[in-house]
Amino acid sequence: MTQQWYTIGSFTFPASWGAIIASFIITFLFLFFWNRKASDWYSNSIFTFLLVWKLSVIVIDFQTVIEHPITILYFHGGVIGYWLGLIAALTYIIVKKVDHPTTIIISWMVTVLVYEAVLHILYNHYLLAGIQVLLNLLILVFFSKKAGDQGGDTWAGQLLIMFTLVQLFLRAFISGFEFTVTTWTYLVMMTYLIFLLNVRRKHIE
Repeated sequence: MTQQWYTIGSFTFPASWGAIIASFIITFLFLFFWNRKASDWYSNSIFTFLLVWKLSVIVIDFQTVIEHPITILYFHGGVIGYWLGLIAALTYIIVKKVDHPTTIIISWMVTVLVYEAVLHILYNHYLLAGIQVLLNLLILVFFSKKAGDQGGDTWAGQLLIMFTLVQLFLRAFISGFEFTVTTWTYLVMMTYLIFLLNVRRKHIE
């Protein structure tokens, strides 16, 4: 998929950045009114992610930063910095024991739902945006109902896998399947969240 760019004043940004920022803001607002505690750790984990991603340029391109310190303001750590930021955010969630795994999964699902919807809209794929929002909402609502039932952790894992497969299938439908940063992020997050569910299940047993 060819990257599309947008301009607001003197600031030019790719569509993917617009979708990411929108997903962070809208998910935070959703959590703020649904679960205030979740909105707190969500905003902290996002801040951790952004801070590490931005400052990772110091490690990745140390020589340039030493010679031109102002580059810290204009550059970031790129793909490597992205993964370092994600690892830092996920580590924060584990260390702080921020919430029940199902709440974390719901937060992730809402983030992905908004990201994919906004991204499709920015690419003028309105029909796909509608289809993906509908499918994701159905899974999210079903997840919310089943998570509180007996055996909810098992349902949570299965629905999380289904949710991830829906994103991968629709991405493959649009531009063919390929391992992009987004694709790997979905797979990494699915594995991480299933790990949290298994840890909780063993703790209960």
